[in-house]
Amino acid sequence: MTVQPDSIPYSLVLADRGPARTFAVVNQSGGAGKTTSVVNIGACAAEYGYRTLIVGLDAQCDASVLCGYEPDMMAGQPTLYDVLLGVADFEDTIVPALSGRYGDKDTKAIENLYIALESSNLEDAEQILGPKTGREFWLRGLLEKVRDKFDLILIDCPGNLGLIVVNALVACDEVIGAVKPGWKELRALTRIELKIEDIQAVFPGVKSYLSKVLVVDAPTHRSQGAVYDDSKKSVESAYADKLLPMVRRSPRIPEAYAAQKALRFFDRAGDATQDYYKVTKGLGFPRRKR
Repeated sequence: MTVQPDSIPYSLVLADRGPARTFAVVNQSGGAGKTTSVVNIGACAAEYGYRTLIVGLDAQCDASVLCGYEPDMMAGQPTLYDVLLGVADFEDTIVPALSGRYGDKDTKAIENLYIALESSNLEDAEQILGPKTGREFWLRGLLEKVRDKFDLILIDCPGNLGLIVVNALVACDEVIGAVKPGWKELRALTRIELKIEDIQAVFPGVKSYLSKVLVVDAPTHRSQGAVYDDSKKSVESAYADKLLPMVRRSPRIPEAYAAQKALRFFDRAGDATQDYYKVTKGLGFPRRKR
């Protein structure tokens, strides 16, 4: 498939970079800001000079959409579902992320940023993986093929703690818990940690751990200040050494999704955009000197 006239297909990316640091962004519920964070951290890291791969595991395909694609409408383009069925190689699903909708006149490939495309058929992934031997290690095997080509791999997980997310926890080096402000939401982090402990008990070779906590959609209005302060205090008391800079609430985030653009291309000077630059640095990816 020809993605864009000026794009660089993954198949032509030959120089070694890694091995990549690999993060899974996890929460057991939807709407926690996981996909927004994965794509925008990836876009910031790419601008800072790190070759980055986004791996979308959600049947809603939101990561692919934010990177400019509608995978289910692209005849002949392999997706992770095709890899799951054994009819495509993982490398064939990897395409350059785009700064707008695929096919639009002004859309260009984003330097250093790639995505392994999802499919809505991934809703059947757990049933297909279930009978397979080594089912928990499926994703880990795929990523091992490409880790030396990237500096950073970000895994966008569905909103549950099922088999696909278990694959992400087994495959990654570190876990980012993405939550919205509020005590109820923060309790989900404990369940993530317990899930990681269960996996490590069954598979002693798994080394991933909850390394960072990211609060997304933090209130900005004065009337919401108490919620913000209480949330921040709750996170700091339990995860003081893991808390990343908070991402402020912004109407530009859903607008950027509708435009299929990362925030750095849609609202570069906006508060949320600047927050994601800080988050990227907080993960250990400062701007590289050219």
